Amino acid sequence: MQNLKLPKNWNQISVEQFLELRSLSSEDGMFNYQIDILSALTDSDISEFEDLDIDELGELTKQIKWIQSEPSRRYKNKLDNYVLKPFSKLSLGEFIDLEHYFSNNYLDHFCHILALLYRRTSKNVYGDDIIEPYDYSPRDRLDWYLSYPITDVYGLIPEYLKYRENFTNTYTNLLVDVVPDDEVLEDADEIKEQKREQEKQKFAWESTIMALCNDDLSKFNSILDMSVVLVFNILGMKKTLDS
Repeated sequence: MQNLKLPKNWNQISVEQFLELRSLSSEDGMFNYQIDILSALTDSDISEFEDLDIDELGELTKQIKWIQSEPSRRYKNKLDNYVLKPFSKLSLGEFIDLEHYFSNNYLDHFCHILALLYRRTSKNVYGDDIIEPYDYSPRDRLDWYLSYPITDVYGLIPEYLKYRENFTNTYTNLLVDVVPDDEVLEDADEIKEQKREQEKQKFAWESTIMALCNDDLSKFNSILDMSVVLVFNILGMKKTLDS
């Protein structure tokens, strides 16, 4: 393995390799885990490393200690023809989808997130740049970003989480809280109330949208296309006026 060329930092790792590395587990033993890492880093078959002795494996492992850290928190606002949509301009529909992706292990939805946030642009009749509308499914674009260096996009995750925290703090009184599953409830009425709250939470977004469009289903999509900031400002106004 003397001629083996190992990457020296995260700059040399693609999105696809990063996701593979983060999916690996040491449940089958540290030796197998380290071999899996080497295989992922070099795009080599596992069999090429199975004959390594402990000392050889240890030397190679020392060279890749950097994978124990996070990639750089920088990110690019443009990837070839794809431009990052500013968080402040997210629509309600985009925000809801991002909430789903981030609430269910962002690594499982990493490429969904990239496909939603990075968009193609075009010129309108006045020569201004416009971002393509959210009329597509991110699922159809999952392979588009796999070959980019992870350092081009990873910083989006902590940046969006920071934006999400600030948004939540701003509109905390408008967001429905989920009753913890592990909360100990002794009274039958409390249990029923928890179930009711969980059902309300399950359809919270749908209920909010239907309330905004006065139960007119034909206006549902138009509400989804509205700015999420505008929607929550309207909800805040309605709550203030109704109290």
